[in-house]
Amino acid sequence: MNVSVKQKSLLLMGLLLVGLLWTTGVSSALEVGEKAPDFKLPGTTGLDVSLSDFRGKKWVLVEFYGADFQPT
Repeated sequence: MNVSVKQKSLLLMGLLLVGLLWTTGVSSALEVGEKAPDFKLPGTTGLDVSLSDFRGKKWVLVEFYGADFQPT
């Protein structure tokens, strides 16, 4: 069987992708009542804001959305 360079490249890319996905681990969803894991993001003031900064002080709503500010 003659394997072309393109087929070898595709096979190598596939193996690399499988290896990358295998080593990244599995993220699991939180159940109702579980504490969210701590994370840190840049704030609008230029300082980093951590979820743990608000623990026991305020209610926190975390909303993730993908927006590119293009009209739909």
